[in-house]
Amino acid sequence: MPNIEKRRNVWYATLHVPEDVRFQLGKSKLFQSLQTTDKRTAESRAAIVVAKWKAEIAQARGTSDPFLNEAMNWRRSVEQYDDKDLAESILLEHVETVVEPVKGFQTAKQFYDIASGQRRALALIVPEWKAGLQLEPKTIDQMVKDVGRMVEKFPTTEGLDRKSVRKWLEGLSTGPEQLSPSSIRRIVGFCRNFWRYLQETQEVSADSDSPFVVPSFAKESKRSKTSSKNGWIPFHPADVMKLHQKATEKKDHQLADLILIGAYTGARIEEICSLKASDVGLDFLKITDSKTSAGVRTIPIHSSLIDTVERLKKESTDGYLLSGLTFNKYNDRSNAVGKRFGRLKDASGYGEKQVFHSIRKTVVTLLENAGVSENLTADIVGHDKPRITYGLYSGGANLEVMREALEKVSYPKDSAK
Repeated sequence: MPNIEKRRNVWYATLHVPEDVRFQLGKSKLFQSLQTTDKRTAESRAAIVVAKWKAEIAQARGTSDPFLNEAMNWRRSVEQYDDKDLAESILLEHVETVVEPVKGFQTAKQFYDIASGQRRALALIVPEWKAGLQLEPKTIDQMVKDVGRMVEKFPTTEGLDRKSVRKWLEGLSTGPEQLSPSSIRRIVGFCRNFWRYLQETQEVSADSDSPFVVPSFAKESKRSKTSSKNGWIPFHPADVMKLHQKATEKKDHQLADLILIGAYTGARIEEICSLKASDVGLDFLKITDSKTSAGVRTIPIHSSLIDTVERLKKESTDGYLLSGLTFNKYNDRSNAVGKRFGRLKDASGYGEKQVFHSIRKTVVTLLENAGVSENLTADIVGHDKPRITYGLYSGGANLEVMREALEKVSYPKDSAK
């Protein structure tokens, strides 16, 4: 039953405010006259008032969608009534007089469906779907975020059809966010996954067509496929040294060391940041944590890097070669320093296609220009072998052969002056 109290023969709606939101609402208890002496009428009116208060509490907490929260509060209130016909009439009155005039018919219909229990709110199904995903945490978070966009637009399966979805996707593409075609394709893919879960759990018919189809304006053209092969643009060798110098001048020594290691190894940022002091030999580095099996390798330490590596190994306080970096929630040590590199290169006037990975491309370019074979370059930077014979049967070049090749990588020392 709704919370009601009788004061001087008049009924009031009341609700205790949880401690965590009392400061925001400025009260420890909410009460409002229901302007009636009749208990039955008071119960009817109180249901509306209390549901509104609970939505305000949820909004103050910032932990849930006020629309969904209010609908679910109504659902709980309706379930508490013994007189189901009375509960239904109270709910209909609220939807017709409060929700529909403000939100419109479609939203009012969605509210009614949730509050009456005819449909489940999709936001309540998302956590169940998420729990069954067996992917990298970062991928799961992106999936939940993208599906959350859709659920915000479509609280229930009501009105979730191809025409409505296409209109929604158009809004994401041309609206304030102006999402790229690749982002639209990603969102559609993740929403398809969620739709399959709805079919498996019989929330929707197993024979129903998915409303999530990649729209024509987001389809990848042959031209875009060709241009995407170009990927990141390598830095000019002088620009690598310029960035190193700028990081040094900013006294960001972690970043300066990271750039230097990348410049003389061609290693990925994640590989460098995961290097432990114990992975450093007398004249080599052992990369044991890489995104590919080919990336797990042993490479010689370039002569221009020896002093830096020795210093970092001695100064390490946490067992890592680049000491002092922190892990993010995805257990990645490279995230924060990678963002610092991004800010540094942006401030230096470099474009969006030039990122830390571009230093890796610089190293590959220098090796190619020095006449180093493609297979030997692959061994150094941790690529799959381009030729099937070497890829299947070769154990890789030895350290001395790689050292001779890697020493051909050089940079103009005075370019940043």
